[in-house]
Amino acid sequence: MPIEQAARELNVGVTGMKKRCRELGIPRWPHRKVKNLQTLIDNVQELGKETEEVDGHLTRIVVERLQQTKKLIEERPEVPLDEKTKQLSQACYKENWKRKRGSRPGQHRAS
Repeated sequence: MPIEQAARELNVGVTGMKKRCRELGIPRWPHRKVKNLQTLIDNVQELGKETEEVDGHLTRIVVERLQQTKKLIEERPEVPLDEKTKQLSQACYKENWKRKRGSRPGQHRAS
């Protein structure tokens, strides 16, 4: 959940929430990291549905690994994402961007 929502539910200000987090060793609120991992899990599962016959077991392994990483980040927010997860995230983002850009009506590519 976003830090603003967490602060509201705890009935404290955002600044006080950030200060307390830093005191507890959480330098940054991990909402974006967790949200990114959930989006990545959803993207991999969607892709896995398309290629289930070919590499369904690989999809399950990747999803399980991503879910473990997400759980770890929720438990220990200061842990950085590993390089493979970052690369997978960038690849999915790039593929989604290409898909969106390619599906725009009225767009013509210059040769």
